[in-house]
Amino acid sequence: MDDIDIKIIDMLQKNAREAFATIGKSVDLSAPAVGKRVKQLEEKGIIQGYSLQLNYKEFGITTKAYIVLKIHQSSTLRTAYKQIINLEEVQRCDRITGEDRLQILAFFKGHKDLVTFIERISQYGVPNTSIILEES
Repeated sequence: MDDIDIKIIDMLQKNAREAFATIGKSVDLSAPAVGKRVKQLEEKGIIQGYSLQLNYKEFGITTKAYIVLKIHQSSTLRTAYKQIINLEEVQRCDRITGEDRLQILAFFKGHKDLVTFIERISQYGVPNTSIILEES
C-alpha cells in the first residue's frame, strides 16, 4: 500500500460512491487505474465493504443511546449477547472490558421506547444508559 492507495481510501471513506474519474484527478491516475487499485485493495481485504448512511429522522428515530449492560452472571453473557444483538432497535452490541459487560448502541422512536427496551434487557443485567445529545 502506497500514498496513492491511502489517498484513494481517504476519498472513499468520505464518499464510498465517489467516481473513479474524480478520484483519479485527485491522484493523477486514470479512472481504470483507480478501479484496478480499488479492486486490489478489496482482494487484499483492506477494503472489506461499503456502507449505507441513513437519515434516521425520516424513520421517526428521535432517541439514540449507548447502554452498558453489566451482566448478572458470566454464565448468561453469551445468552444475553445472542438475544440482544437480534433486537430491532440494536445497531451494535459489543463485549467490552471490565466485569462481563456489553455495550449496546440502539435507536428509538422516543424515550418511552427506550424505557421499554431497558426493561426488556434488565433481565440479563444492570443497564447504565447514556442518551446521545449531539453527533458528528
